[in-house]
Amino acid sequence: MDPSLNTLPAVRGTYVLLLELPAAARLIVGRLGIIDFPAGWYAYVGSAFGPGGLRGRLKHHLTPVGKPHWHVDYLRQAAHCRELWIVASDAVYEHAAAVALMAQPGATVAAPRFGASDCGCPAHLIHFAERPDASLVLAQADIRMLAISVGDT
Repeated sequence: MDPSLNTLPAVRGTYVLLLELPAAARLIVGRLGIIDFPAGWYAYVGSAFGPGGLRGRLKHHLTPVGKPHWHVDYLRQAAHCRELWIVASDAVYEHAAAVALMAQPGATVAAPRFGASDCGCPAHLIHFAERPDASLVLAQADIRMLAISVGDT
């Protein structure tokens, strides 16, 4: 885990994990079952409105997975988190970010309902063959997020 994450605010907010999956993987994802994930880039949209806020949730997502809790924990066992996009706000931008990601050229849903069990979105995990550009995605959603490189976690 990047030590600079200790400087993240322990406040509410919305985030995007940008994950790189170097090779295709077949994974069992909780109740979603067996999913074939193509190699490439994945943007996972989530929100942090519980204890610890963004700092607590992102520390979880950047710590090696022991026992998976959320859908994304299963994918994190095979993928590498390369970047975080965050916005500290009491407003929930999770849906807007997912919609903006889905509107990008080349965006696909590799796993229907992944991370979206509590809303009507097709998924909160969007696949791209090429790395998506945070500034383009977030400008389309009219969300001001901070992009943080996390290297090789």
